[in-house]
Amino acid sequence: SEALQAEIRSDTGNDTVELFDLDLASLDSVGQCAREFLATHDRLDLLINNAGLMSMTEVITVDGYELQFAVNALAQLQFTLDLVPALSAAAPSQVLFVTSMRHKFGKLDPDTFKGWHKYNAQGAYNQSKLVMTMLARELAERLGERGIKVNALHPGAVNTGILDDYGPVIQFFLRRLFIAPEKGAHTTLHLAGLDPAQAPSGQYFNKCKPAATHKLVDDEGARHRLWETCSGLLGASPAA
Repeated sequence: SEALQAEIRSDTGNDTVELFDLDLASLDSVGQCAREFLATHDRLDLLINNAGLMSMTEVITVDGYELQFAVNALAQLQFTLDLVPALSAAAPSQVLFVTSMRHKFGKLDPDTFKGWHKYNAQGAYNQSKLVMTMLARELAERLGERGIKVNALHPGAVNTGILDDYGPVIQFFLRRLFIAPEKGAHTTLHLAGLDPAQAPSGQYFNKCKPAATHKLVDDEGARHRLWETCSGLLGASPAA
């Protein structure tokens, strides 16, 4: 992160690039990071929830949640909610969730949020991205009156560290099939560059265009039930 900070400062001439410690596998860390940001910043114009992982083995976080669900979905929900005061102060502002087209293959089973009876790595990944995409749509509905736009996007199959947990043979082939990070950033940069006042909200994008999504994302009842479940796991009533 420090190397990237130095690179951005060098390339842009912007010396105000800051780093904050954040471990998405710990909800305490998420809360601490948000508090540190709010203590020194009055507004937040754009939040890009870009972190994600794939875990081939089941890991339970310090909070008692399955790692992919915790990092890819639950922690990013908490982080966004914690930063609502700054997003509201900057309104119109925007939140982007970098999800995956794999969410379309997800099956929602809240009983697995704290661990699977028989772990399925790809199933857990797909579900985590489905949860993220559903929560993004729900946040768009709940934060709209505050002038906060919320969208989700698929960056493409990108050759990043998310492949590190695969075996060497699978990595060899996937890294040749997946696109470079620079290309994978196109849709994120497209949405980030929109005038927030004119930007859409509550949509899912692929290749810079609105795209079809999982039927549960459009199911208001399913979204509300998921919202209540995740709010309960965070130990708070819905903040929006």
